[in-house]
Amino acid sequence: MEGTDIILDSAGASFFDGQLNLVLLCNLAIAIAIFTSIRWLSGVVSHTNPNKELLKKDNPAFGISLSAVVLAVTIVLTGAIYGDPIYALEDSVISVGLYGIIGLVLLTVARIIFEKVALPDISIRDEIIKGNISAAIADAGNVIAAAIIIRAMMVWVDANTIEGIAVVLIGFSISQAILTATTILRTRKFAKKLGKTYQEHFTEGNTSAALRFAGRKIGTAFAITAAANVLLFEEIDIKMLVLYWSLLSVIMILALSILAFIANKIILFHVDTDGEVIRQHNIAIGIIQCVIYISLGMLLSELLA
Repeated sequence: MEGTDIILDSAGASFFDGQLNLVLLCNLAIAIAIFTSIRWLSGVVSHTNPNKELLKKDNPAFGISLSAVVLAVTIVLTGAIYGDPIYALEDSVISVGLYGIIGLVLLTVARIIFEKVALPDISIRDEIIKGNISAAIADAGNVIAAAIIIRAMMVWVDANTIEGIAVVLIGFSISQAILTATTILRTRKFAKKLGKTYQEHFTEGNTSAALRFAGRKIGTAFAITAAANVLLFEEIDIKMLVLYWSLLSVIMILALSILAFIANKIILFHVDTDGEVIRQHNIAIGIIQCVIYISLGMLLSELLA
């Protein structure tokens, strides 16, 4: 109609664009292929038979762990396919496939670091095979936290270059160092204050402690991603960007600790949280504290968006 402007958004434009539709379909196919390989990959990494654990043993701990991996991979894939699709089919396939595979590898590395470095006194994998739900919850919190950070790095970089991939790898390494260091420090503080380490409580099947631990881990991951909402990615000075990201991450983790302390005192007024969670194994209090940490981490991340 004369005098009328027709405006199409990206979804509308792609409907009429055969080349773009092909790119989108290929990206979706790659994401689904990676997604459907999770069960097999999980068995390879953990040296277990998923069918045996899920169908013969009815192992709920393995189910929790596998479900967390599925969710974590999904989170990473949303980072791999984030943004406007690259119009060239070959470049788009390479970009999505490469970042998707990198994400899977980094998740595997994060699980190894968690078990071998952060919590070396317990075999998370063996405990999960035994059906230890507490160990599975702790593992779930770790892998989801890693996925949140990996996605944030991918979305932040948004550049299909060697430098962009390098920043993702460097950022992941730094975030894992920060997460591992905070886990070790909290574990030592926890043991000094309450007489037992997290590992001992997980081995004993303290689900409430595992829930609080997992919530704090995920909340910390969200706090770390706040840097992506403040810093603008530029390939010009990568070293300074990584330095600023690290400093801001530490600041946000400290802010999370302070806010969580205040929130716990207000929401759980007159409640001996350590006594309930650690000595009484009160799952209700463990869940509440889990949600407090995750909620505050999300709020801190979005506050700076």
